[in-house]
Amino acid sequence: MTRNKLATFKNIHDKQAKYIKDVLADVMAYRSDGTVVPLCKFDLSQVEFIAGLWRVQTPFPHKIQEVRDKQFVLGPQLPHREKNHFEFYSAWLVSENCYGKYISDGGKYIVAKYTTDHGTYWSYGNTIEQARAFLGIKLYDEYMDLIHAHACKNQLARQKK
Repeated sequence: MTRNKLATFKNIHDKQAKYIKDVLADVMAYRSDGTVVPLCKFDLSQVEFIAGLWRVQTPFPHKIQEVRDKQFVLGPQLPHREKNHFEFYSAWLVSENCYGKYISDGGKYIVAKYTTDHGTYWSYGNTIEQARAFLGIKLYDEYMDLIHAHACKNQLARQKK
């Protein structure tokens, strides 16, 4: 299980030392439903020490896609087709609290994807239009030199004369 970004201990050795000490002291661990269970019932990987308490981490069963420094769970590909060959997906933002990751109630997003020989590019927005625009800007920034060399070759030749 991945570590919770809110965890007190950023290093596994410090976490393990506190865990062993607290298991021997019969400390309790808290679940997201409010129940309390002895810490010794859980493996070190199942709990995190956050805000002075051991918290049982809820497993997150979904695959996460990182898009522009945000985490999303992608739905099925949308049937929307355009001449730019972008793929579009419904997506939900992933959030995290002291009990682990969860799908945010903030609504649905649209994620755009474009795969090239040099990598896959992603963007997101509230609509297909926004996702397309942000992905287009990213691709322009990445391939500006190629675009200018091709789109302006006659202009460049005239400037050399």
